[in-house]
Amino acid sequence: MLQRIVLTALLVQTFINGVFSTNPYPNPHKCMQLIREGGSIACGITGEGGYKDMSIQNCWISCNNGSNTFFLPHKTCDRVLDVSWWHAYQKLHNNTLPPLEYEDCDYDFERRFQSWVDEWKAYEENSKKTLCKQATDRSA
Repeated sequence: MLQRIVLTALLVQTFINGVFSTNPYPNPHKCMQLIREGGSIACGITGEGGYKDMSIQNCWISCNNGSNTFFLPHKTCDRVLDVSWWHAYQKLHNNTLPPLEYEDCDYDFERRFQSWVDEWKAYEENSKKTLCKQATDRSA
């Protein structure tokens, strides 16, 4: 039993220090920046102002002036470690939970968020074309 605890503690520490991590240079601010960028576009398209905040529990963003919410990409609000590793992680980190995927912001998640932002940019462009065409058709 003691060997299992020691091995678990060593493995968790190794993952945390980046030896087995897919992300040797995590940039948590980049993912949050992309969340805000995509959220601002989504809120702007719907006429609900700008990005207000993000609900980690529901994994969506909300806007300043409205009631619509927009879901974030799949697994954004999941923890980076499986629940079976949480106890060992908490022992090593003053009882804190492992970070969420968007907080870890590895290369795959950064790409996923960039793709999500690009989709919102495409929606924004399509909505402009559609609304302008409708306005032109009505005035003709």
